[in-house]
Amino acid sequence: MKKSGLGRGLNSMSNLAEDGPDLSRFITSDSKKISIDSPGVAIVWMIFGSICFGTMNALVKWTSVDANVWMIIFIRSLVIMVIVALYAKTYSINLKPNDTKTMFLRCLVGLFAMILYFSALSKIPIGQAVTLQYTSPLFVALLSGTIIREKASKPVLILSITSFIGIIFVISPSTGNIEPAAFLALGSGFFAAIAYVYVRKLRLTDSPSSVVFWFAVFAVLGSISQAIPDLPSLKLETIAALIGIGIGAGGGQIGITMAYHKANAAWVSAFSYLTVVIATFYGYLFFDEYLTTTNLFGGILIITSGILLMFVPPTNKS
Repeated sequence: MKKSGLGRGLNSMSNLAEDGPDLSRFITSDSKKISIDSPGVAIVWMIFGSICFGTMNALVKWTSVDANVWMIIFIRSLVIMVIVALYAKTYSINLKPNDTKTMFLRCLVGLFAMILYFSALSKIPIGQAVTLQYTSPLFVALLSGTIIREKASKPVLILSITSFIGIIFVISPSTGNIEPAAFLALGSGFFAAIAYVYVRKLRLTDSPSSVVFWFAVFAVLGSISQAIPDLPSLKLETIAALIGIGIGAGGGQIGITMAYHKANAAWVSAFSYLTVVIATFYGYLFFDEYLTTTNLFGGILIITSGILLMFVPPTNKS
């Protein structure tokens, strides 16, 4: 079947990952380019993806009062699984995995990262949880050279670290105390980094949509036994919000994937940090999480790093 329009773009879904930054943007590739870069379009897609992810985070926190982590993971993954399956059927895409070992490892560490992240999100402020999950770019910069022999350029690493420093300022502790639940989000960032590196590796062997589909299937199977018993007790509005989480995650993944499809992965990297700013705004608007001067300073660092990345020439050397 002939692919056109949005369908053709979505065929690059191999860069999809959890609800956070796609770490492949911090590692360069020596593979042959198959499309013409469009930086402006990439930025628009990244903004769209960040809004979707920020909204998803707010919905996760809101539903965590009535639904546990397993329920959130189950319905979120079920929605994505159905959407990708319908998409694959429409465009005759083969979902059969080829590198089953890497696919399994990607799914396993990805599920673990999601469990840790959603657990943290229900216990600590949205901005803090998202911030700590976004340590994954720093982890992947260390892990990618070992796992898939790819390296980030020095300017990208410097600006990425600057962005992360900005994130620390966005959610800075006022009393110096550390929330124990914060380590859940930090662990999520570490395991998400490993998952993203495996996603990067799978681009060489597996159908793009297959990577997304099998992670969703794995998450559904991993959460169904814990989620089903509580399903009848959910309120209608909670179910609607849970479905919204799946839609938000899917929209965010599509936005980020399209952004990396339209521009060099390392170049577009820092724009994903907009999710932190948006999530923090939701926290202020709906959960009384107030911004401070330190928060604003961190936001300036993040945005400035993103703008400067526009002027860093991409490198394809490993």
